[in-house]
Amino acid sequence: MQRPVEQKYSEKLTVLNQRGQGLLIKIYNVKKQCSSESRPPCLSDKTFEGAIKYISRKFPNTEAKGVSALQVLNAQHREVVNSLQQMYSVFVDTLEFRDLAYETITSIASSQVHLDISLNFTFTHALLDLVVLYATILILVAQIDDRKAILGLFNHAFEVGRGNADAAYPRLGNMVVEYEHPVKKLVEDFNPISKVILNALMSLPKLYTRRNLPGDQMRSQFVFSITNNPNMMLQPNTSRELPCELLSLERIKKWILFGFLLCPSQLNVAGAADLWKQALQDGFVLPLVRDEVFFIYGAFDTVLSSSKDKNDRRRASEAQDLLGHVMQNAGPMHRERRRYLRGALNELTKLLSDSPGLLGPQIALVLTTLSLACDEVSWLFRHANVTPPKAKHKPNMDDFVDSCLPELLFHIVKMKALVNKHRKIIQNYYRKYMGGYHATRMRELMQKTAVCPEVETLLLSSIVDTLLRLGGKDMEGKTDFDFQGLRLDWMRLQAYCSISRPAMSLREHADMAYSMNTISLHSQFVDDLDEVLKTYGDISFIAFYHRALETEFTKCLSSHPQMQFVAAFPLVAADFMNACSVFAAEERTTIGERSVNMVNHFLELTAKEIKTIVGNLCDRRVKLQQQLEPYKAVPLYVKAHPNKTGKSKSTKVSGNVVIPGTESERRLREETQGEDALLSSLVHLCWSINHFPSIAAWEHMFVPREYLVAHLEELFIRSVMDMLQYNHETSEIARPSEVLHSIRAFMSALRSIELHVTIDMTRVLTAVLLQETQPQDSHGEPTITSLYTNWYINIFLKRVAQGGTIIYSPSRKAFYSRKQGTQPIPFKSENYTDITELSALADLMGPYGIRYLGEQLTDLVSGQVKELKRIIVSNKEALLNLHMNRDKQEVFNDNLKRLKNNEDLLGRTTLVGVVLAFRKLTLDALHNVLSTRIPFLLSSITDFMLHPPKDKPTIATEIASVAGINCDLDPALTTAMSHHCDNSQEDYTTWSLFLVYLGVALPDFAYKDTNFLPSLEGHDNNAHCLAIAVNALAGAMFSGYGAIHQKQRMKEFLVFTSSRIMKLAAEPEREKDAPKSREAVYLLLDLIVSESPYLTMDMLERCFPYALLRDAYSSVYRHSHTPKSKSKVAEDATF
Repeated sequence: MQRPVEQKYSEKLTVLNQRGQGLLIKIYNVKKQCSSESRPPCLSDKTFEGAIKYISRKFPNTEAKGVSALQVLNAQHREVVNSLQQMYSVFVDTLEFRDLAYETITSIASSQVHLDISLNFTFTHALLDLVVLYATILILVAQIDDRKAILGLFNHAFEVGRGNADAAYPRLGNMVVEYEHPVKKLVEDFNPISKVILNALMSLPKLYTRRNLPGDQMRSQFVFSITNNPNMMLQPNTSRELPCELLSLERIKKWILFGFLLCPSQLNVAGAADLWKQALQDGFVLPLVRDEVFFIYGAFDTVLSSSKDKNDRRRASEAQDLLGHVMQNAGPMHRERRRYLRGALNELTKLLSDSPGLLGPQIALVLTTLSLACDEVSWLFRHANVTPPKAKHKPNMDDFVDSCLPELLFHIVKMKALVNKHRKIIQNYYRKYMGGYHATRMRELMQKTAVCPEVETLLLSSIVDTLLRLGGKDMEGKTDFDFQGLRLDWMRLQAYCSISRPAMSLREHADMAYSMNTISLHSQFVDDLDEVLKTYGDISFIAFYHRALETEFTKCLSSHPQMQFVAAFPLVAADFMNACSVFAAEERTTIGERSVNMVNHFLELTAKEIKTIVGNLCDRRVKLQQQLEPYKAVPLYVKAHPNKTGKSKSTKVSGNVVIPGTESERRLREETQGEDALLSSLVHLCWSINHFPSIAAWEHMFVPREYLVAHLEELFIRSVMDMLQYNHETSEIARPSEVLHSIRAFMSALRSIELHVTIDMTRVLTAVLLQETQPQDSHGEPTITSLYTNWYINIFLKRVAQGGTIIYSPSRKAFYSRKQGTQPIPFKSENYTDITELSALADLMGPYGIRYLGEQLTDLVSGQVKELKRIIVSNKEALLNLHMNRDKQEVFNDNLKRLKNNEDLLGRTTLVGVVLAFRKLTLDALHNVLSTRIPFLLSSITDFMLHPPKDKPTIATEIASVAGINCDLDPALTTAMSHHCDNSQEDYTTWSLFLVYLGVALPDFAYKDTNFLPSLEGHDNNAHCLAIAVNALAGAMFSGYGAIHQKQRMKEFLVFTSSRIMKLAAEPEREKDAPKSREAVYLLLDLIVSESPYLTMDMLERCFPYALLRDAYSSVYRHSHTPKSKSKVAEDATF
């Protein structure tokens, strides 16, 4: 027999376990592919049904001659080979693995190796893993329903294409047939070597009993608590069986159950049956790979009930009794264990977060806790997502539902993140530990070894030299270490010293074995901490239970106590990549995309939930703000001040008036309201999303707070649109002041989020409000600016243009609605145009929005100017004659009669004046807002306007206009007028004639019902807006010709206008066609001069006697104080 040195047991076990895990994943993928929609076409195409049935029936021997069912393969043999090549290769690899693994196991068994998990830990661990892996692979192959079809179709197609069958097919066929019932065949395979397997299993009872404690015993023994004995907090775990303490309980259970399943005859050994029963009581399924499970009770029933041994049949009956016990008690037992683990992990994370230096000595305890917690998560997912087997007692399905699972997941990922964050502490601690204590201890033990063969001496010397080098000064600050050679040397040494009659027995040098097991574990803490975390804290199997994970996430969002742990779900999804294998690179993209998509999905839903809660809180805050509106106090005032005259009032006071402040009243501390629950949920969710600044998943980096920022921006934008209350059908919109108050209350509530999560709400609010100053936001949706601009231009100004109901009041700086007769007022325009509302509008829209509104108003003026130019051109000949024959009365009158469209001219010019008056109000409101917001900057702009640069004088007026400062020459209007006046002589003549035409047509107002209203200081048909239009248009029309031409043209306008108005004074009042509104026209002329920067009162007195103006003002104001009829009083009551 060859020595273990020559057999290379350690190398074989290491390689076979690594390759076996990769092969297991490939077999899993083949099974899933055969049962999914992506299965190969030849397995799902109906044309191959006959061939598949024939091959499956005759497998593995298929005669192709004369079989019509196989003719379809002859024509498509290439396609079949290409589609099944990869699957067939997996079965070939399985065959090779089975041969090599079984040969290695039997070879180790024939060497009579002594297996003890506490002594030769690595070797025993590897061998038991290989045994379980061997059984798992063959069981999983037997579960592939299409295995015969795959092998038979490929072999026949291969034979058609190559002329001979594949060399591996006969042995593959025999393997598939032999393992048709894999458990029975595996029992036969392992029967000769069952004693060696039993040898390894019987070293597990103490370990399994010590690890498999129920929750109440853990609590009474203070398991996983480092605060129970504060004096030992800084002491590392010096247990002789430290690597065993970290073993996964699920792994130990698989070793025991698969071991006795393959070697049932060994259950008669003393103590074996007790260990078997104890392991069986944990659950009714065992994990094979990922989401594939194995019903262990059914397998034992198949093996034991078919045995001829009475003891085996008796144990089959005991197994069924245990299954009933498991159905009733396993769920509650695991629930109590999870409850204790949640508390233990919470205590550990808080303590280690506060004192990360404790991670050095206590990392073993941390990994033990993580290992058991991950086992519990695995148990819950695997048992909750399968149908329980039939038993004497039915299980309570609520035992497989854990409402606190998010908390356990959160503590697991938080602990792993904590270890990763402070990995340097752990690495430095155990590097010095190995270079100090371990090096000294191993040197002492080596010196005590009396007889040591050459090979063993070389291995021990290499290990001691490696440890001694770690204590050197050159190791300070080093982070890259590789101790794989040390661990492999120790595994070789275990193999050499564990065989029968070794030169150096490991049992005789137990102290050295315990020390080396600990050194091997500590070396992993130094050079491979990522693999350690993956081994003891991996929950990436949840990637294959993603539907169940989504369900748990939905429950978590609806459970108030668990909301604070919602961040666990994206972090768990981010770890899905740990489920990938280097031997199955083709699935990396699929798992990576699933990981990224689920992280994004969880973060999106979490941010949406926070957005919903924040929206509800903000809406409540807005409603509280609305309770403070002045009109809300009217019912309270009426109720507190009854009518002293005894007459009943028409005002109705509702009985359920809400008094501000009642929402804060509490009778008891335990009383809560809806807002309290919302605020508590907000705090929990924000704490969770703020706990992890970023999440890395498959080369993607997710920032949870950015998701929240995006959703808060969306919430704010949508809420602003809702506050406008714009109705497209009725053209109704909220008052700007109401919207402003609501937005401020909403913003105040949004700013409070900064108390719970680290985000810059100022940036969010500024970004949204800046978008609202533009015609469209970043999503192309309408904004405050566009909606209010559209409403004021297309709704409000159109109603003003209809005439008679809405009047511009220069004294009150607003448009007022005027009641006509008994008809109700459609809406009060002063509620939208007074200084308060327009200041609120300027506050909402900002300078950009007001500028956009001004541009739209200027475009409206430009359209009217275009029509005015058309009217002038059509009357150009008559106007020229009027201009040249001003002193020839008869010719003047004849040409005056030839003029057309006088009313259209006055109406359009009045509309221009109305538009410019409204624009002036918006600019004044903007100036008021900016004077309080940026007074120093505004004063600089004013100074710049008063002292413009000589080379660019217009730039000062443009800046001033944007800041809301009124300028004699409106730059925006000048730019608009440049499209209608190109500084040519023809245009100059045209616009000169416009002023002439307007001057001679202006007295036509006297023949209409044009009344001047002293209370508003305006005409009832907005004729006084002509003063604004004339001066603004004249300045813009002749701006390109210089200030002299502007002044000359306005003087000419004054001459024509005054001469025509003077004729009104000469006409007798008693005639039928006498002018009705002389005084209104006189006052209009006075307004034009007073508004004009080019005319003065001295110029007016030269053309028009001031006595007429004085008498007109006296008459108008005297008339306003004369007794009125009740209808007239009601008409003016709106002022």
